[in-house]
Amino acid sequence: MIEARKKTIECCNTLSEKISIAGISTDIEGKVTDVLNLARVQQLVVPVVGAFSAGKSTMINGLLGTNVLPVAITPETSLATELHYSPENFIEAVKENGEIDRYHASEINKVTENAGKYQYARLYLNNERLREIEPLVLVDMPGFDSPLDLHNTAITAYLDRGCYYIVLSSVEEGTITKSLERRLREIEGFGRDFSFFLSKANLRPNDTVDKLVSHYQTQIEDMLAVKAPVAPFGNSPDEILECLKSIDVNKVFLKIYREPLLDICDDIITGISLQLNVSKKNAEAVHSAVREMENGIEKLRKKADSDIEDMKRRYSVTLVNDLVSAVGSALEDALEELTGIAVTGNNDKLTRSLNEIVRVALTSSIQEKLNDITKQISVDFSQSLQDLDKVMKDLDLDTHYLGNITEKVKNTLIMLDGLIASNAPAINDYYDGRESLMIENKTESKFEAGMEKLAVARPMLNMGFKAASGAGLAVTTINPVIGILIMFLPEIIETVAKLIGGDQKEKIKETLRSKFSGEIFPSIKRKLREEIPGILNEQVKVMIQNVSGQYEEQIKQQSAVINSQIAQKSGNIEEDAEKEKRLNTVLADVKKIDGEIRSWGK
Repeated sequence: MIEARKKTIECCNTLSEKISIAGISTDIEGKVTDVLNLARVQQLVVPVVGAFSAGKSTMINGLLGTNVLPVAITPETSLATELHYSPENFIEAVKENGEIDRYHASEINKVTENAGKYQYARLYLNNERLREIEPLVLVDMPGFDSPLDLHNTAITAYLDRGCYYIVLSSVEEGTITKSLERRLREIEGFGRDFSFFLSKANLRPNDTVDKLVSHYQTQIEDMLAVKAPVAPFGNSPDEILECLKSIDVNKVFLKIYREPLLDICDDIITGISLQLNVSKKNAEAVHSAVREMENGIEKLRKKADSDIEDMKRRYSVTLVNDLVSAVGSALEDALEELTGIAVTGNNDKLTRSLNEIVRVALTSSIQEKLNDITKQISVDFSQSLQDLDKVMKDLDLDTHYLGNITEKVKNTLIMLDGLIASNAPAINDYYDGRESLMIENKTESKFEAGMEKLAVARPMLNMGFKAASGAGLAVTTINPVIGILIMFLPEIIETVAKLIGGDQKEKIKETLRSKFSGEIFPSIKRKLREEIPGILNEQVKVMIQNVSGQYEEQIKQQSAVINSQIAQKSGNIEEDAEKEKRLNTVLADVKKIDGEIRSWGK
């Protein structure tokens, strides 16, 4: 067990003890249990990305010391493949509906031959190198030249899940292609780090490779304004193993759980502070706060029901305009690139490039806009709680009540996004009966019991993920949009193809530019404008419902703390003084833990 997993589990256990001693909400204890069980199954996914024939499979085979991944495949037979350590060698090919076909590891060619049937595959191997790099899970990704359905499926399945990326470009390319540039920008947009390798370095003289390394480093720095080392890769697996071992898995792991645990600490601190404040007030005054909390919940429910249509109109119109504008700008910026591809008559590449440009533009724009909208929705809902805010301030129970709870809701929504995205596949593995997820030094009964409790929380967590404002929602929202785009791309390509003829290709570039700008780009924007509103309206509805639900959950949690404190107040001065002393001790302990967690992942 890596140190970070152990540290996270220990932290959860300590917080559970503090909650028990403080006697506060069981809801908070449930959140701790959820995080604890998620931490037990956490995987750190490392996608290996690059163009078709960049050497991804060859590199991974070299690392494993065996040619288990097929390398002489066509784009049509490439499939995103996870590599897991297991005492038994087998493959699980996962369909879009979640159904699994199981094969022996030696039958991997059967899986790739039917790549179109599957969303991705999990390859389990009894391989010491895979054991050595745990909890990292390498993913051999399809190349950029794979068919659109496979390409988009792999991208949307792993873009947000990847905690770190290995990026390959062949020395034969000689530069960062537009496709690779867009992939790097996506990785950067999701806040992920990466290592860059120049593959097939053994095919060029050392001085040429050195110049290429310098050239790639300059390109990356110019594109992303970050310094990323570029390392040449020939045939030695040690180069890749060294890279993987250099990934600070403990730092990456702790970074994932930093915000969820800080969120829990904040719940505990708020709960204890409420208890201490309530203990100093008379019962009738405190009951008035509880009544206003109940009124606040009812106001939130009514507001959610009445304002959904209004908010959809308010946000979706401007959002659609912004998204279509972002796509239009991205297409215009790529005009020369698309014209150059069109002149060659390579319709498949033109289709992929158009799809890629639209997908990247939508992903980054949706991610940014939905973050802003979630924050604004939270502010809108907070306005319905002004009376509750006044009561809490007048009673001196919480002088920053409304501001604190609004900030709490916004942070919770964003935190759920990353936590569920990184864990959902591992949790699903458990529910599919994967024995490989049994954790070191844990008895089966304890693990099973913990996961059974997680099963209860799973729907809530998944709802949080779907409605969170960050990367996960950006990915899930573009799926149907890109599906629609692919449907009408063939007619666009057919239009372009009619302009291409024999030796006249160079003479029609200007005609193509005009065709792209005057007809094709507007037709893409028009189609998106027709289809996006329905998709986004549904997402805005889910966001509104979830924001309301998060406010309600916070208020209920605090109401439970107050009611519990009233019930436990004995009237015995010595007993109450002892309880106050105990609460202050726990409060100090949790604040100390909070301070320690803030340094995680930094």
